[in-house]
Amino acid sequence: MEISTKFAIGDKVWKIHDSKAVCFEIGCILYDGAVYYGETRYDVTISTQCFATKEELIKYITSE
Repeated sequence: MEISTKFAIGDKVWKIHDSKAVCFEIGCILYDGAVYYGETRYDVTISTQCFATKEELIKYITSE
């Protein structure tokens, strides 16, 4: 089984955390039926909530 990811370790991505847009560097990638990215394995975000740029994140938030 091959698992492909949108981002790689070391990439910087944007997410919403505590109602703010924040950028973080991916330090780990976990798979549990879905792909999760995180700085550490204790603070991960599902891949659908990670964006390559702040502009992509804003577009997602403002879409209906």
